[in-house]
Order: sequence, then structure tokens, then C-alpha cells
Amino acid sequence: MNKIFSYIVFIFFSTGVFSQISDPVLITNIDSQTDETSGLVFHNGELWTHNDSGGEAALYSIDTTNGSIIRTVSINNASNNDWEDICKDDNYLYIGDIGNNSGARDDLKIYRISLNDLENPETESIEAEIINFAYNPEIYSGKFTNRNNTNFDCEAFIAFGDSLYLFSKNWLDNQSYLYALPKNPGDYIISPRDTLNTNGLVCGADYDESSNTIAMIGYQYGIPAPSLFFILTDFANDDFFSGTFIRKELELNGCQTEAVVFRNSNRLWFTNEQFLTYTQGLYYIDYNIQPVKEFLSDPLFCNIYPNPARNKINITFPCEKRKCKVNVEFININGEKIKEDTFEVSKNNTTFEFDVSNILPGKYMIRIFDKNLYFQTSLIKL
Repeated sequence: MNKIFSYIVFIFFSTGVFSQISDPVLITNIDSQTDETSGLVFHNGELWTHNDSGGEAALYSIDTTNGSIIRTVSINNASNNDWEDICKDDNYLYIGDIGNNSGARDDLKIYRISLNDLENPETESIEAEIINFAYNPEIYSGKFTNRNNTNFDCEAFIAFGDSLYLFSKNWLDNQSYLYALPKNPGDYIISPRDTLNTNGLVCGADYDESSNTIAMIGYQYGIPAPSLFFILTDFANDDFFSGTFIRKELELNGCQTEAVVFRNSNRLWFTNEQFLTYTQGLYYIDYNIQPVKEFLSDPLFCNIYPNPARNKINITFPCEKRKCKVNVEFININGEKIKEDTFEVSKNNTTFEFDVSNILPGKYMIRIFDKNLYFQTSLIKL
């Protein structure tokens, strides 16, 4: 299947969730030896990171109070061509040598190491097993492109069930392809199994089993390059793009955010690389996803009613400025935009009406968005 989702917040009333996401807070700058921090994993009370291309083939345990390095563990039989992310399951830690920003690599791989080995405080080096993979040659030429000019770069992956799932970093179209790869060492060919329109570059991911939620971090390429935060939740099995999708621009510009990890089900940690005036740092974000019934009257959230509707719908949009310019689009089941309009709301007047009287009965999607917030839900027209 190839479902292409829009770059907006998806809020389905059938599942009924709303989200609240805090601004990022700097916890501490981290040691300059990890100035290209590109992946994060939290295990056994330790936060581990690594550098990307050009760094040592090593993992670093970071003191989360002051950013210093507590331990360094080298991977003996590995090289760091372009390490971009790490993840874990119950038994293993996986290191993704998966970066491919020139679109020409033919040596992509994931290193698998035992968590038991990593837990030993005396361990200074580890041997890894290797999962080799290549993109399907029917769609991947492997020919060199200009740097940052390919849809076959990848910097984010998670462990889920019996597989690893990779989220691509598409420089050309700002989407993300989903790939699945077995966890066992071997040689594999992979093809895209789904597509998500992230309207930005995905650079890191993590999965929280307790809330069945995937978090991703990245940024929008080009000035001012805002950092981006994504949530995928309320999905079934490994159909990750079938549930609720949340995209938010963070209050960080020009800050190359490339790694994210769940600290618990409502707090995430992320790091940024040293870039221009930004020092490499560890941040946190708090977020909350709640049933819609708890927030129907809360002005912080978008509310659309009635649903089903006959002649008009009322839309409440969370405007926290003096004025907000809000766009509304009505989309049919074929993905065609059949009606659109623009409204001006203010902090003191956040509700407006949208006329649907001339729209034929049926099921539609409605999009409501301004420059910073994006919402979408299904709507029944009677």
C-alpha cells in the first residue's frame, strides 16, 4: 500500500485524540567529543549516543546532569561511515550505518550488539553482528548525486516486533519512506512499503511500547531551518502511518536536531549537533495526548462541530496571537480539494463558521491550519 499523508496534524474523531506539546528546554550542553551526536538510546539507567560520519566506531554514555562522558565502548569490527541512529529491543542494541546523503552508497548496514555486553561496566569494546542491506535496484541506481539531492538518505529507525523499520530522509520531496528489515544478521534487499508526507527531513526516531507511539525529530531544510517534532500514534500493528500523525515546529531555528529518545510516555529527550552558533546539547520536550472528550471546550485545541453536519460547521482554532490567518480545505475521498476558504481569528474570538450546504453528502477530510499548527479530521456531510 502507498498512503501519502499530508504534513498536518491528523486528529481522527473515530479514535479521538488531541495533543499538547511544550517548547523544548535545554538540559545541558554535552561533551565536545560528541559534537556530531546523531542517535540516542536509554538503557539500564544510561543515555548512550554516537557521532555520525567521520566519528569513531564507538558509543558514549552521557551524564545527563552535566553532559560529560561517563563511558566509551568501541565496536571492534565496525567502521563509522555514516552512523545515524540507534535503537534497541529486549536483547540487542542496533547501530544504523545508514546515512546516504549522496545517494551512492552500496555498503549500508546495521550493527547488532548484545545488551548484556553493554551492561557490563568493565566492557570497553564489543564485537558486533552485521545486518547488510541494499535498496531495491529497480528503484535505486546507486549513482552519485550532488550532496543532499536524493530520496535514498536515511537517518532514523526503530525496533518493532521481529523487524527494524527505517524512515527515510527525502531531500527531494520532503517525504519519508518506510522500509522493513529483519533483525537477524544477513544480506537483504528492501523496498518502500509506505510514504508519509512530513514536509521536512526526518533525522531520528524512537518507539515507546507502553503508549504504542513513535516519536521522530528533524528539521526543515533552508533558512530559518526550524527543528521539527513528529508523533505517530494510535496505529495498528506495523501500519504506522494509519493512525494519528502530529507535526510541530519547535522554537529552535538553525539547530541541527538529529536524535530523539523517550524518557517516559510523556517526555522525550533529543540532541542537536554542533552547528554554526549552536553547541551540541541535550533537550527535553513534554507532550500529552488525551481523549478528545476531555478537551472539547479547551481553547488550546481545535474543535469541529457538529459532525456529522448538514449546512454549516463551527470551527474553534487555538489562536494565541492578536490575529491568526486560518486556512480551511475540504477534501473528497479522491484527494481532490473541492472547497477552501480563509478566515481571520483572534485570541478573544477563536470560533468561526464554515458553510458546507452546497457539498454533496458523503465522507470527507477537512484541513484547518495556519503557519504553525495543522489539523485534519474526517467529517460526514449529511
